[in-house]
Amino acid sequence: MKNKKILISFIYIIVLALFLGFTFACEAADENIVATLNGTNITLDEFKEAVRYKRFSTLQEYQYISYLYSMYNMPLDESLTKNYETALSEEGKTDLGQKTIDQLVYNIILDNESQKAGISVTDQEVNDSLKQMFGITDENAENQADASADTMLDSNSSDMTPPEPEINQEAELQTAIDNYFSATVGDLFSQDFFKKQIYFSLLESKLLDETVFADHVFEAEMVSARHILVETEDIAKEVLGKLDAGEKWDDLAAAYSKDTSNKDNGGNLGWFARGMMVKPFEDAAFALESGQISDPIKTDFGFHIIASDGKENRPLEDEALSNAKNELYQTWYEEITAEYKPETFEIWTDNVPMEPVFEPIELPTAEENAAPVEETAPESTPVTETK
Repeated sequence: MKNKKILISFIYIIVLALFLGFTFACEAADENIVATLNGTNITLDEFKEAVRYKRFSTLQEYQYISYLYSMYNMPLDESLTKNYETALSEEGKTDLGQKTIDQLVYNIILDNESQKAGISVTDQEVNDSLKQMFGITDENAENQADASADTMLDSNSSDMTPPEPEINQEAELQTAIDNYFSATVGDLFSQDFFKKQIYFSLLESKLLDETVFADHVFEAEMVSARHILVETEDIAKEVLGKLDAGEKWDDLAAAYSKDTSNKDNGGNLGWFARGMMVKPFEDAAFALESGQISDPIKTDFGFHIIASDGKENRPLEDEALSNAKNELYQTWYEEITAEYKPETFEIWTDNVPMEPVFEPIELPTAEENAAPVEETAPESTPVTETK
């Protein structure tokens, strides 16, 4: 009987130890998880890497905009710099961290929705996108293959064959990625993580094109119109009088219109949909029938005389198409994400990386750009080649 009690006590201790061990293991595991969705966990390490990638991408965007300003010798807008500085500051790190979690959760949703739709992205598609990104083309690969063949012929070796262009491309791509990480990225995030972002970008494009956008007709009522823009209503009436007297529209547009972008081709604006012109101009243009000419229309730019060349439903293009797709995407995104209920854990709030660090770019001011250049020899500075 005594032995039986001892055995029961021993079993109880073992079970308790196993339970406590399991509990501690779960707590330890939870400490490494920042969010979970449909059984997929986002770990703290994944979160940190994603934050560093987001900071890096934001800095790259800022540097590119600064480069565009410098190309046109324009002073960098202080508010622009301040916006980026705030986003990447200690003050903005909580917002940045939340946006990063939202993106990681969205990536899981993309995977789930793509699987439902039978959509996938292959490694080859990712590689092809990377080749395009790094400017690696078939022509370059063929040139390299020819150069290798010439080298081998010069060596008088009969048993050597030049590598295939595709092999050349893969080697060139890996070299380009290695150089990019060595010179620009460092150890902020891994190459595998970088490639995964390309994967998700391609997956999103496929999912949208094959499901969300597939059966949608992107067209709208459009107007084809010309206009003559003048400073005052009196001048506009003067132009209308000359049109009534039989003078040619194109001649009057060239002589009177302030819109230098199209005055020499009759003020032709081409086809446009609603939302692309200022409201008074748009309302007047869409109210005209083909062949009609408007009374003077006042906008912030001056007074317009509008001639309608037609009105019909047409496929959207350029900015109008982009805007329509973005509107449809936003509706789809809100509907899809509402179906998923991710669970997040506060551990991430104290673990938001702050690297890479934001450094404002100093561009010449308008006064400095206008200042005469002194005829002195510039100091010798090292040149860094960027790709």
